[in-house]
Amino acid sequence: MKKRVAVIGGGLTGLVVAYRLGQKGYKVSLFEKADKLGGLLSSFRLKKTYLEKTYHHIFKTDKEIIGLINELGLGDKLIWRKSSIGLYCKEKLYPFMSPVDLLKFRPLGLVDKLRTGLVGLYLQKINNCEKFKNVTACKWMKEKCGRKAYKIIWEPLLKGKFDKYYKQVSMAWLWARIHVRGKSNEGMGKEYLGYLDGGFQLLVDELSKRIRSNKGKILLGKRVNKIMGNKVFVGKKSYNFEKIICCTPSNVFADLIKINSEISKNYLKKLKSIKYLGALNVLFVSKQSLSRYYWHNINDLKSPFLAFIQHTNLIGKKQYEGKHMYYLGTYLSQEDKLWNMKDSEIYGLFFAFLKKIFPFFEENGIEKKYLFRFKEAQHLVDCDYEKKIAAYKTPLKNVWLFNFSQIFPEDRGISYAVREGNKVIKELG
Repeated sequence: MKKRVAVIGGGLTGLVVAYRLGQKGYKVSLFEKADKLGGLLSSFRLKKTYLEKTYHHIFKTDKEIIGLINELGLGDKLIWRKSSIGLYCKEKLYPFMSPVDLLKFRPLGLVDKLRTGLVGLYLQKINNCEKFKNVTACKWMKEKCGRKAYKIIWEPLLKGKFDKYYKQVSMAWLWARIHVRGKSNEGMGKEYLGYLDGGFQLLVDELSKRIRSNKGKILLGKRVNKIMGNKVFVGKKSYNFEKIICCTPSNVFADLIKINSEISKNYLKKLKSIKYLGALNVLFVSKQSLSRYYWHNINDLKSPFLAFIQHTNLIGKKQYEGKHMYYLGTYLSQEDKLWNMKDSEIYGLFFAFLKKIFPFFEENGIEKKYLFRFKEAQHLVDCDYEKKIAAYKTPLKNVWLFNFSQIFPEDRGISYAVREGNKVIKELG
C-alpha cells in the first residue's frame, strides 16, 4: 500500500508535486491556505475566459512547461505570438527589440551602444555562471557597459526589480536572465512567446482534475500553521502522514517547523536568510489601445511601476470581447510606503504616471480595475546566495522542501516551477 503524503502549498510546484506523486500511487492531500489554487499563477474569471493576476508567458526554451502542457492534453491551446518590446526613457518610448533598435536609441552615444551590444552578445555566448557569482550586477555592468549605459538601461531595471536591495544582486542572476532570453530569440529581435488560449487557469484546472482522479484530496482554505513529527496542523486539528512535502517560501517553512527539537538554530537562520520582495500589480480593462508594443520597460526612477504590459498586443482581443487588458507591475519591500497605501492611492499614483507616458490615456475609459499583492514574489539573489539554498531533504525525518528559492542561477518562473516539481519522485527515492 502506497504511503499517505501531505503537500503544503497549491502553487504550480505544489500542484506538479501532487500530480506526480498521485501518478505513482501515493495517497496525496494538498493543503492550500487560499480559496483557489495557482499561487503566483492564480487567475480570476473574466466573462468567458480567465486572466492571471500577474502577467505570464512562456519562452520557446521552456521545455518543462511545454512538455507538461502537451502531457495534459492542452497542446492545442498553446499559442505562439511574436513579442514586441518598448523602453521608456527620458520621457520617450523607444523600440527595444533588435541590434538596429539599440543603434537608434538616442539616449546613448555610439560607443556606449556598441559596448552594450557586445556585452549582451558575450553574456548570451557564455554557458555557465561561475565567473559571475561573486560580483554584483551593478558593478559588473557598470564596468563593462560603461557608467552611462548602466545608469540609463540597467540601474532602473535592477532598482525596479529589487528595490533597495538592488546593489546586492549577483551578476549570476542577471547573466541567467540575459542568457536564457537570448537563447529564445530567433535573431534580429524575433522572439515568440507562448500563452494558453483561455489562460493558464486551464493548466491549474487540469492538474487539479488529474490529482483528484488519482484519488488525491485538495483542501482549500486550509492554512497549515505547524509541522511536528509526522503531523500537519491546521488550527488545532492535526493530520497524520508518512511523508510531508512543503512547497512554501523558505521563511514560511521555517515558521512551520521551528518548534521541532531536531531543527537547529543554524538551519532556521539559513531558511530565514533569503530575503523576499513583494509584487504589486494593477490590472485594468479598457477599449482604448495605448501602445503598439506588448512589453514596456519603464526606465524612469520616478515611475511607481517597473513594467507596463499591454497583454492584448500579444494575445489579441478576441477572447476579451474586443477590449484591451493591461498590467502595471512592480516589486518592492513590504516596508515600502507604497506597499501599505490604500488601493485608491495606488491607482491614482499609477494612472497619473501612465498619463505621463501616454498623454492621450483616458482614465475615465477604464471599465474595470484590480489590484493584487503577492507577499513573497521575488527572492534576492546576492553573491552569497548558493550558500543559502536549502536542500530538498530537510533535517526532519520524511519532510522535504520544494520552492522557487532553490532555483539558481535562473530566476523563478513557471517552467522552473514545473522542473522543481518533477524532481519529487527521485528525491523521495
